[in-house]
Amino acid sequence: MARGQGSSWPTKSLNFVIQVRRAAELDVAETQLWYEAQQTGLGAEFHSEVSQIIDRLAETPFIYQTAYRDVRRAIVHRFPYLIWYRVLGEVVTVLACTPGRQDPGKAIGRFQY
Repeated sequence: MARGQGSSWPTKSLNFVIQVRRAAELDVAETQLWYEAQQTGLGAEFHSEVSQIIDRLAETPFIYQTAYRDVRRAIVHRFPYLIWYRVLGEVVTVLACTPGRQDPGKAIGRFQY
């Protein structure tokens, strides 16, 4: 799903088109609910951190290193999560948002072409 078309992501994009796969949206939503259950407001803070990274990817997607084939990963610094994405032409596709301590093999299995 392209950002801004029924998605909860901010709509501004400077250079690259951002697409967030439904599975990645569900990853973020689940994690947001979990953090919110731990402490009121923490889920919103998690979503805000993820949104900031996605905004940064729209401007400079190559700032993060390639982690597997052509898939890159951004680190959510305040929370122990990784955002996995691919850049093809002018399109950045967010593939998943996984716990940083999770076996990377579990995330890699979700990177379908």
